[in-house]
Amino acid sequence: MKKYKPLKIPKDSAWERKSIKRYFPSFIYSFFTGIKNIIRWIPTLYKDRNWDDSYIFTILQKKIELQREELVNANRHTRIATDNRDMTIVLNLIERVKTEFYEIEYLDYEESKIVFSEIPGKHNSKGFDIDVISNRYDDFINKYPSTVRKILKLKPNIDKRTLCHYISIYNQQKAQNLLFRILNERIRWWWD
Repeated sequence: MKKYKPLKIPKDSAWERKSIKRYFPSFIYSFFTGIKNIIRWIPTLYKDRNWDDSYIFTILQKKIELQREELVNANRHTRIATDNRDMTIVLNLIERVKTEFYEIEYLDYEESKIVFSEIPGKHNSKGFDIDVISNRYDDFINKYPSTVRKILKLKPNIDKRTLCHYISIYNQQKAQNLLFRILNERIRWWWD
């Protein structure tokens, strides 16, 4: 899983830098900026498919990456440190939501074996069972005490593995809600 870190903010701003673009008419500079954008987006668009939400997150992630780079390198306003932090948080949340990090986290706390077996009465069909060899469910449950309390209020009589599964689903939804809440509250500030 990719982990984003805040970009280093330059000491000067784009206002103080000498640029070659001032020697060209704006339509020429705009043309070359468009070509640069096409080249930067080609790998992402080439891998894009239309059947999964993961690709929507990938495109959003790429857009925020490029915008964060532009805003931080320009360093033209006083909120740039906050915007850099917020955009980095959003990029990391997108990565976690896209890869379903929290939803499968509880599987790191168990060692299991998948056993395939013939289904009686069905030709060439197999079923599978998951045999848990060992687990550390208590460590996982102790990691999220408030979530455990919320889930146990709704479903008081569940086994530890099912509880861990519900904790993971809850945390995944919580990460997605946080992602969209930050986007809702902050995205209008991300401009130069």
